[in-house]
Amino acid sequence: MFPYVLALFVTLQSATQPVPQDEIKDGLARAEALYFEAKFVESIQVLARVNDALVMRPDRLQDKIATKLQLALANIGLNDTASAKTFLTELFALDPEYVLDAKQFSPKVVALANDAKTEQNRMRCETAVQEARKSLSAGDAGTLMSIHRAMRPKCGGLSDVEPDAAELLYKTGLTYYKQGDFSSALKSFRTALKLSPKHELVAQYVELTENKLQVAEDRLLLQWQKNFDAKDYKAAASDYRQITALGESANPQTITRITQEYRKAMTSLVDTWNRTCAGGDSPSTSQIRGQVAEMVPEPAFADDLQNQMKTCTNAQSSPPRVARLDSKTDTVVESSAIAKKDSCLQMDSQLALARLKTKVDPEIPPGSRAYLQNTQITVKVKARIDESGTVTNADATGSNVILNNAVRNAVERWKFSPVSDKSGPRCVNTEIPVVMGK
Repeated sequence: MFPYVLALFVTLQSATQPVPQDEIKDGLARAEALYFEAKFVESIQVLARVNDALVMRPDRLQDKIATKLQLALANIGLNDTASAKTFLTELFALDPEYVLDAKQFSPKVVALANDAKTEQNRMRCETAVQEARKSLSAGDAGTLMSIHRAMRPKCGGLSDVEPDAAELLYKTGLTYYKQGDFSSALKSFRTALKLSPKHELVAQYVELTENKLQVAEDRLLLQWQKNFDAKDYKAAASDYRQITALGESANPQTITRITQEYRKAMTSLVDTWNRTCAGGDSPSTSQIRGQVAEMVPEPAFADDLQNQMKTCTNAQSSPPRVARLDSKTDTVVESSAIAKKDSCLQMDSQLALARLKTKVDPEIPPGSRAYLQNTQITVKVKARIDESGTVTNADATGSNVILNNAVRNAVERWKFSPVSDKSGPRCVNTEIPVVMGK
């Protein structure tokens, strides 16, 4: 008798010990094997340990579902239908769309699962209605509509809340309307009308708000056109952003018209840029670059056109003069024996940056700062540094014209230590990568 009691004690003690996280899969496999051996109690003991180990593991959803299902099946094996249904209800709380394969499970198991699913849906609906009513009482239209959108298709009980929800949205819309926020007002009125199609006041305010928005949009369009034609691109960009801020309330044709106008003007500038690049006219390319940067209403606007602006490279009649630093004398010497005194040295970026004395950071426009929070951009700057260490010319290339312009303006104010060789002071050509964002 004593050996039997000792063995039972050891079995129960091992059943209560926590399962290491890396043994969850092994525990499920062991429990399944015990189930098929009709050892339902032992299977439940293993699964209980696995279930406890999974409590703090939101990343193991499928394992949690498998554990609930195995616990339900093992309890069915013990004819404990109530416990089995409880575990199936917990399963559908994890995944409301889970479906048992009728070909794999017996009709008894499938029927019990359907009952558990129905019960879980009923509980979820009751909770949704309660939360909806709380939001209604608190005047929280946003949370109320989030619940309605998520649960209404599966929860008919929310229909009882819809008339009161429509009234709340109507009042919310009125508040926006009086504040002059017609876009938000129209959104509230339209949603209220969907919930209560026969609400006459809401229908009237929808029409009234649409008219006010149309008048405002027409005024902005005329103002934008006037500023754009006058080449006051800063003011035109402000008009453009106000129109796009209307969101769903804006007329898509208006946005399309403005976009086409911008693209037409930018295409002409890009074509001119590429022709000027081929001719090596640096002053003209700088001017065109500034025009493009000034024109675009937001950094990522018409990226496909901005990317068509080729990198300008000035043709050289002789091989580049590559420079290296003499560590003993702190002077620069050339590796090319055919260097001319009046030609500039070609210096790599690391050597050039090692001689940087004064650095000015790019002045990033406010609209571009948010853009840089989500991405990283490298702007390559081809710079010419004169004999005194002053940058006399800089040409920046990258994926965004506005940022290119900001970096170029900054680099043109950088100061370097003068470079000299055996012939005396020398100018330098270099290409410096400037990384921005993230």
